[in-house]
Amino acid sequence: MASPDTPSSPGRAKALTLHAPVLIAFVFAVSMLKGLRMPGLWAATHMTFNYSHGFIRRGLFGQVLRILGENRAYRYNTLFLWAVLLFVLAASALFLLIRRALADDRGDRGLQAATLVFAASPGVVFLVHEIGYLDYVGLVAVPGFILWSARNRRPFWISYGAILLSLILALIHESMVLMFAPTMVFVMACHIVARGRGMLPRTRVRLLAQAIAAAGVAVVASSIVGTYGVGSSDQLRALQESIARHANFPLREDAFVALQRSLRENLRVVLPQHWSHTINRNYLLTSLAVALPGLLFLGSYGVRLLGRLEITRRSRLLLTVIFLTAVVAPLFLNFVGWDSARWNAIAFAACFFCLASIRLFFPAPGASTAAPGEGHRIDDPLTLTLAAMVVVLGLCTSYFGYLFDGYLVRWFPFIDQFTSAIEVIKGGFRTIP
Repeated sequence: MASPDTPSSPGRAKALTLHAPVLIAFVFAVSMLKGLRMPGLWAATHMTFNYSHGFIRRGLFGQVLRILGENRAYRYNTLFLWAVLLFVLAASALFLLIRRALADDRGDRGLQAATLVFAASPGVVFLVHEIGYLDYVGLVAVPGFILWSARNRRPFWISYGAILLSLILALIHESMVLMFAPTMVFVMACHIVARGRGMLPRTRVRLLAQAIAAAGVAVVASSIVGTYGVGSSDQLRALQESIARHANFPLREDAFVALQRSLRENLRVVLPQHWSHTINRNYLLTSLAVALPGLLFLGSYGVRLLGRLEITRRSRLLLTVIFLTAVVAPLFLNFVGWDSARWNAIAFAACFFCLASIRLFFPAPGASTAAPGEGHRIDDPLTLTLAAMVVVLGLCTSYFGYLFDGYLVRWFPFIDQFTSAIEVIKGGFRTIP
């Protein structure tokens, strides 16, 4: 009989389970403090793009702000508050998703370890650091879509919701379709496999066709916006001047220049020239290297988790392919943009969203009584040891150029973060990065 002090004892397992939420919250807090900043000028400038001078890419969010706040929408104070609101909404959506996923089996130390890997990852640090970027709309929408889909008993409505979200995301930023649409396709596939067992074969075929159609609509919407949303130099100059008359911060002129470049120009001219420089290639390789341990762990954990589901071999293969596609898809944005750490961060988020979806759609059988390693649990000693190693690597991650605008990763006791916040508050938010 195992002694009360052995790791395999029920008492020790229960203690680890009770402390897991506290540990997860602590690691998330550390990652947040490592990268938190005020919204940068690039992000603030993007939030002001609108349709006042004609249709352009990335203009939907700014157009909504313009309707709601008129000229006051261009003030940095206002944009800061919107950025904070999106941050809070994204954090709340992630919290609800994690709570629902972990509540399915409170003794699943493997899923707890995977959540810690995500919390400590360089991806979370960067997602916090890019506060003000409109990627946050996707980080709010996708967890909400997952939670809504897991409770929805009307499968066809899920496809309609995915189509609507894809159209909105494409109008906010054409790249967000590649960031988040594959994850939504994975959610739809999980719903079909998990809830379609009692359906007629033709109904399942219709649902699968709708999921494919939703993905097609997302791609087409992104292509149309990216093609016809390229602004002329005169149009964008007029837009910039109209915004500058009311903004109380210096607009990033290169942000408007980016709206003039087509996808073809990016692929044929801009990116080849950018990656021709050694320092840029080194940044790309370094950013991929630091993301690789966490992504490999979470990706392999997801594949193993799918392998334990009591579903047909064809369904398992389908879910595995879509899962890996959702994880890898954001990395292909390296071909059209050079924000490598940003694409890596979205890949981390997509991977974790998919893991949570697996748990929500395929609850662990007998979770309340299952012994460690049984059912859907993957919490063998090797998995937990690897997770601990990846968590340490994630918490220690820092390299030059990792964050935007010359920012460096902060470390305990995070004095700079608190003093900066106090200065901003005392200055009435007049301090602009």
